[in-house]
Amino acid sequence: MKQFSYIARNQTGSIARGTQTADSPETLRGMLQRSGLSLISFSIQERSWQAPTRSKFLQSSPNEQAISPSANYTKRVANPQSLQLSRWLRPSQRAIETALRQLAMMLRSGLDLISALHAVAHQSSSAALKYHLQQVIESVHAGNSLSDALACTNVFPQIAVQLVGVGEASGNLSHVLEQAAHHLAQRRSSINTVRVALAYPAVVATAAVCIAFYLIFAVIPQLQKFLEAMGRKLPAMTQSLVDLSLWLQTYGQTLLVVVVSLLGGLIVLTQWPPARLVIDRLLLQLPMIGSILRLSGTATLASSLAVMVRSGLKLVESLTIAQRLQGNQQLAKYVEGAREAVLRGEGLTDALATQPGYVPMLSSMLDVAERTGQLETSLEEVASFCESELQAKVKRLSLLIEPAIIVVAGGIVGYVYMAFFMALMSAGGNIR
Repeated sequence: MKQFSYIARNQTGSIARGTQTADSPETLRGMLQRSGLSLISFSIQERSWQAPTRSKFLQSSPNEQAISPSANYTKRVANPQSLQLSRWLRPSQRAIETALRQLAMMLRSGLDLISALHAVAHQSSSAALKYHLQQVIESVHAGNSLSDALACTNVFPQIAVQLVGVGEASGNLSHVLEQAAHHLAQRRSSINTVRVALAYPAVVATAAVCIAFYLIFAVIPQLQKFLEAMGRKLPAMTQSLVDLSLWLQTYGQTLLVVVVSLLGGLIVLTQWPPARLVIDRLLLQLPMIGSILRLSGTATLASSLAVMVRSGLKLVESLTIAQRLQGNQQLAKYVEGAREAVLRGEGLTDALATQPGYVPMLSSMLDVAERTGQLETSLEEVASFCESELQAKVKRLSLLIEPAIIVVAGGIVGYVYMAFFMALMSAGGNIR
């Protein structure tokens, strides 16, 4: 029998500390669960008792010691000189997803929370994530819950933090961590689809504009000097580009200041809630962009609600979190209206049916779900349908954008090329 010193949380969320004799950490965890406590961390007391230090919380059974990082590694991770620069960096979304999955796997294997967090930090290739996980470890050591510790870092997504809190309250933390990682991966995939679809047209347009500016500012002025030395005039098409070059050289700085000021003003407006709400409302009215934003918002709402409701979170709390997950503020306002309607006693179907921002399929499926009692399944089906429709619309939009950008960019470059070759022909005496 071993004497364990433990830190646990009771059903009200308060921290409880004490000692308990048990054969193994698994036995200790079971004994505490029967007493209504959820184990956070523990240390094995030596016979000649001394106050447990932070490194002792890494001690556990022999199997856990093989997985847990050594005390030397703990000191190295906590060294502020090695991680000082990482505190200003944000870990990538993929690194956070991987960390959540690894943490879920280690908790399922029986590892205690502190040792699992140390192991995840040791295995992570992201210096930024190592630093923030070390802050989480220190916060949990101080007696805070894992969800509170994650929230204090300001790098973990809101839905992951809330789901961890649900997992801690329900005692099913490993399963909830898996769900959070899966949800984050789906959101990242949808965002990457949009970025990839718009990347090629943006590269083509940038290259075309750079070529045009090079010819206008570097090549054609040299041809102008050459023709003037020969006593010949530039063709009208070429002269228009020269005039444009002279105008940009004269008023280019003023134009740059105006453009930067307009962009800065637009950025400031997007940070002001009333202006941001108006902009987002106008975006929803655009013919093609509006439908994409509605599909994206519906997919985000349905998938996040499905994950949170399945994890045991109450509907009102789930709607509060889902409201913060909406990127479009007008759609977030619709979720807020639905939450207030649910608080008044209305059903979720009626609450969302009165909000015009989402795909009508959402309220229809929720109507069926409330009759059959399969809310999570219906929400997942809506999310899957909207994500597939979103990818199809994005591809369709990219098919329309690509030729339009290529035609415009090709027209600009073609005009500049024609003006350039006409100047060459004029230099040869073929055009007067």
